[in-house]
Amino acid sequence: MNTRLALKLGVTALLGMLPWIAMNARADTYPSHSMTIVVPFSAGGGADIVARLLAQELSKNLGNASIIVDNKAGASGNIGANYVARAKPDGYTLLLTNSTMTINGSLGFTQGYDVKKSLEPIANLVSTPIALAVNSKLPVKSVADLVAYAKQHKGSLSYSSCGTGTPQHFAGADFNLLAGLDILHVPYKGCAPAVNDGLSNQVPILFSTIPNVAPHAEAGQLRMLGVASKNRLSFMNDVPAIAETPPFSDMDISVWFGLFAPAGLPEDVRQKLESAVLTTMKEKKLQGEYKDRYYEVDVLNSKDFAKRVDNDLATYKKLADQSHISLK
Repeated sequence: MNTRLALKLGVTALLGMLPWIAMNARADTYPSHSMTIVVPFSAGGGADIVARLLAQELSKNLGNASIIVDNKAGASGNIGANYVARAKPDGYTLLLTNSTMTINGSLGFTQGYDVKKSLEPIANLVSTPIALAVNSKLPVKSVADLVAYAKQHKGSLSYSSCGTGTPQHFAGADFNLLAGLDILHVPYKGCAPAVNDGLSNQVPILFSTIPNVAPHAEAGQLRMLGVASKNRLSFMNDVPAIAETPPFSDMDISVWFGLFAPAGLPEDVRQKLESAVLTTMKEKKLQGEYKDRYYEVDVLNSKDFAKRVDNDLATYKKLADQSHISLK
């Protein structure tokens, strides 16, 4: 009788351990084949560069697994995001996207997936603040100068962005709201044509990303007045944060780049993947490569990254309502 009871208890204990054994076996073997990082934008763009630099180094911390970067561009990032949202949540199909995703979510323009329910944040990697720049011929040398100049020339100034509903558009809208200005928004189909018209002085005020304007500022064709992040950049400390000038103390808009997985990722796989990403992002060589391309290393773990996504959704929704911004 005692033998039977012991056997029964032993079997019960073993059955209880099976999920734990399976979980550890799965984590030990992950990844067992190639992985894919989907970038929902064109090759050569910001997200693509971030993904390819990450993939090269991340592989070393995941058993030298092959990591393929696959560009699935279109619909403001929604095609690639929807593809990953529908993928099997096994850690082999990931999404590397930017804060355009939270703008789409805040404006109800995801075309299928739910930002909070369909995708699981793994880690934020880098960010690039929005730069406020002007054509060097415009007689302003600071954020305060621009505010004063805009008030003196009401209704005659315009600023460009990379398109309606982009982070650059929101930065310009926030600038107008906080200072009580009426600088006209001129949206472009991409950042390059907006910068070109800034260089020609056709639209002399630009809200764009650092990589787009920094080379022209260094050449003296544009003047960077500030960055829209809360703090100055570590690699460009001479450029002030717009928030340093009243009334912009609450201004904090950056384009972040982060990694997501389909919702439902097994916890053991998520932990291993997140740990590998965070370890990879500590490598000085990789950090240097990002900074050389004007990206601020801005690493957040999954929990803190999820908080940033939530904050973005609320912030962009409020700004959209205040500035009547719509993508529909």
